[in-house]
Amino acid sequence: MSVKVPVSLFARYREVVGRAQVEVEVADGANVEQVWAALATAYPVLARYRPHTLFAIGNDYVAPECAVNPGDEVACFPPVSGGRPSVPRDG
Repeated sequence: MSVKVPVSLFARYREVVGRAQVEVEVADGANVEQVWAALATAYPVLARYRPHTLFAIGNDYVAPECAVNPGDEVACFPPVSGGRPSVPRDG
């Protein structure tokens, strides 16, 4: 049996796909890595970004091995960079 999983795309991923959200079909009981594989199959341009991709389900970062449950939405985004480095304050 397969399930459809909504996937939110951010930053560069949204730009290259041209959409902020897509849906992929995976086997029931799939994990986040399998969702990414289905996404990269549907949008091959994303495949090269895998080594740097961060994942979340809901408001929590998750590992690629994390199971995707019915009703979950997976978010994929590149690492965030920029800003100022933290500098300790004196006294």
